[in-house]
Amino acid sequence: MSLRSWTEVRAGDLAQELGGVLEGNPDFPVKKPVPVKVAGPEDVTFLFDRKFDEEREFGLLISSFKPQKAKFAALIIVENKDEAMVRVLKHFEKRDEFDLSTPVSSDAKIPDDVKIPPFCFIGKNVKIGRGTKIYPFVFIGSDSEIGENVIIHPFVYIGHDVKIGNNTVLFPGAVIGADGFGFYRTPNGYIKIPQVGGVIIEEDCEIGANATIDRATIGYTIIKRGTKLDDQVHVGHNVEIGEHTVIAGQTGIAGSTKIGNWVMMGGQVGISDHIEIGDNVIILGKAGVTKSLQGPGIFGGYFARERSRFLKIRAIEEKLPEIYERLKRLEERVERADNKKKD
Repeated sequence: MSLRSWTEVRAGDLAQELGGVLEGNPDFPVKKPVPVKVAGPEDVTFLFDRKFDEEREFGLLISSFKPQKAKFAALIIVENKDEAMVRVLKHFEKRDEFDLSTPVSSDAKIPDDVKIPPFCFIGKNVKIGRGTKIYPFVFIGSDSEIGENVIIHPFVYIGHDVKIGNNTVLFPGAVIGADGFGFYRTPNGYIKIPQVGGVIIEEDCEIGANATIDRATIGYTIIKRGTKLDDQVHVGHNVEIGEHTVIAGQTGIAGSTKIGNWVMMGGQVGISDHIEIGDNVIILGKAGVTKSLQGPGIFGGYFARERSRFLKIRAIEEKLPEIYERLKRLEERVERADNKKKD
């Protein structure tokens, strides 16, 4: 049974396909899921973590347990949450398509002052704002929106369902909207979790050469206004980066992490998934951040610590060979003293 073959899919139909237990309204309409954090009474979402079982109203919940606090119009309880997520999201999966004979779709809305050079592909329902400059060898997927006065350099890939704000610059080789890195493990190997969300880059941003911003699993990966990403920065799925944040090259940010406003990161910083970095935080180069950091503050090292503590530890580490030699001599003196007592 395929959701794509139905004109109107209801909660009862989906419960039957998933082999789940339905409670509530079997006629609640099924549509593309949204993240549980932003879901409301008209939405479809997944509830797989009890910390999100809050006193809120949801539409259709697809859950691995019976909620104690959440209110819902319909609930489908499933045994295997990963399998259920994959089966649901597959119905909303979209692929970038293009026609070699018509590289610029007739459905695209392109103002007269925007010229499309050779070797570019512009997908269906793309909207491009006035004053935007597009260089050769650019791909823009379907249902994407490009603002005004955007500069898109050669070899930039913009996948489907991406929104680029006014006055943003995308440098050569940037990839916006690649699939997020999402799989679940089975005895027979890994199964891909469809990535059906999008990317939003607000106005006045810069995305460096060969930087990669993955699309969200559901919802959006978000880069807020005024933020600048250096070359080869990787932003994982469902990450949110605040306003006027600057991130130096080869930094990697794992999925679903939230970064505040006016954050500064040095090069080769690694950020773990599902944590929060507060406003006005500075992270020194090569730091490894594995837990949330509150701002303002300066942090460095692996694991990342407040700067003064990090520098103290580094100073002590430099002295470790000397400390070891002193400890070894002390142990030898103690051993000789013990031997004299025995004699």
